[in-house]
Amino acid sequence: METGIKVGDCMKTSLVTIREDASIVEAARKMKQSNVGSLLVEDKNKRVYGILTSDDVVHKAVSAEKTAEPVKNFASKPLVGIKIDADLRDAAKLMGERNVKRLVVFKTDGKSIAGIISQKDIVRISPSLYDLIAERERITEGGLTGRRAQRA
Repeated sequence: METGIKVGDCMKTSLVTIREDASIVEAARKMKQSNVGSLLVEDKNKRVYGILTSDDVVHKAVSAEKTAEPVKNFASKPLVGIKIDADLRDAAKLMGERNVKRLVVFKTDGKSIAGIISQKDIVRISPSLYDLIAERERITEGGLTGRRAQRA
């Protein structure tokens, strides 16, 4: 059942990028200065190919004491994305299926990046979609839980 709300209506359009050879410390500083939870990772030709999230910084780099290494070693790739005109429910479902907290939003051409949408953005607009986002987490983290387990 569609919500009637398009991804493009609730995505963030202020995109912050970082060079793939920048250090994790540089990335953390840039996230803090820009007040964002993720950075789009660019190659030397300024082509965006990955995303580095605050979770990547903490769980993959800092906890392993690898803060001097380049962001390309920790970025998630390929990008998981959705088109700008997709329904918000489709974004929530894709996040749950792919177990990601953010999606890159592509313009209708499917190539150019228009923005980013996060779980927080979706839940703020339509709290009822939280169950759809969390569905995969409940299944992959120790079996069925919640309402599905009660039905089983």
